[in-house]
Amino acid sequence: TLSLTDEQIAVIASDSGIVVKSSILSVDEQTVIKNIENKYPSYKVVSVERKFPDTVCINITNRTPVYVMAIQDGSYALIDRELKIVDIVDEISELTYVTKISGYTLNSVQKGGFLNIGFLSEITDEAENLSFVNQRMASFIPSIEYSKVNNDVNNILLKTNTGVILVIKEVSGQMGSFFNYAYTKYYNELTDNQRSTGYVYLTTDNVWTWSTTLV
Repeated sequence: TLSLTDEQIAVIASDSGIVVKSSILSVDEQTVIKNIENKYPSYKVVSVERKFPDTVCINITNRTPVYVMAIQDGSYALIDRELKIVDIVDEISELTYVTKISGYTLNSVQKGGFLNIGFLSEITDEAENLSFVNQRMASFIPSIEYSKVNNDVNNILLKTNTGVILVIKEVSGQMGSFFNYAYTKYYNELTDNQRSTGYVYLTTDNVWTWSTTLV
């Protein structure tokens, strides 16, 4: 829950660009959203509502970090479900509520910027379809490894909280479906012992299988 003081509310209202005593009909919602979210990367404007005759209500919530990813300069980006960088930090050893991503390093990025990373976008979208929203994602998938494969399609290794790793091939437009199939295999077919170790992956015969080693 976002809790703001009266002083903070006044500052955000000023930063929104809305002119006091101007007609509420002159307020451009998208401009208000852009002004606030650019100034405060950790906030998300849920809505901008006009209430006649002279009031504008701006509904704001905190953005929830879902992922953490290394940056070339040695710092780390905290990233939300829309792949927006909500913060940049120097230390992550005590972070337990985000999915840690390895094998993929960001170049120079800025707090408040949006990332365009295909595999992360597709996996996030499907995770939400499976109800793994925000911190529930980290609870089920505490870490993701981007694994480059020579002369083949790269692998995205999703380590589950039970131990088994779901292997997603980096094929544009199909990674969400792959995640769904791998999770269905995990949830419906694996034994408790299989869920604690090994890999779930798509064979060359296009069959989802489990094995102690990744072939």
